[in-house]
Amino acid sequence: MKNIVLIGMPGSGKSTIGRLLSQHLNMNFIDMDDYIVKMEGKSVKELFAVSEDCFRDAETMCSLELSNMNSIVVAAGGGIIKRKENIDNLKKSSIIIFINRPLEEILKDIDCGVRPLLAEGKKKLYDLYDERIHLYKEYCDIEIECSGTIQDTLNKIIHIIKENSRFI
Repeated sequence: MKNIVLIGMPGSGKSTIGRLLSQHLNMNFIDMDDYIVKMEGKSVKELFAVSEDCFRDAETMCSLELSNMNSIVVAAGGGIIKRKENIDNLKKSSIIIFINRPLEEILKDIDCGVRPLLAEGKKKLYDLYDERIHLYKEYCDIEIECSGTIQDTLNKIIHIIKENSRFI
């Protein structure tokens, strides 16, 4: 089976869904932000404190490393789509699934204070959405509407993967 990479807005549920999906499919789970922290020896916040480009460079190196792995489910950072080369790297061995969760639902759950790009507040989430939505849609192989429960979303993904031989 190809690797599975989940993309979407911060707070869309990529990490939660990714962990559950990896367990269901008996694949390894990697949270890209955690992988970057381990690889760089600095927190995401520390990398952003240097510059956003510093973080994005680490993200690009990470996408290349992950593209060479097998049997993984990856929860990508929300900005992975900002550099097409990241998606090009990941598409070599992965299917890209866009978790499209309504912003109103994200805003109910998200703590903007712990996410460097959202430190300016909730309006920033709308700005990021406007900036990124067309890229998520352009780069994904599958778009999943995430307006129900986590289990509903997980079931949709599993059904699509099992019904599509090009993903196996």
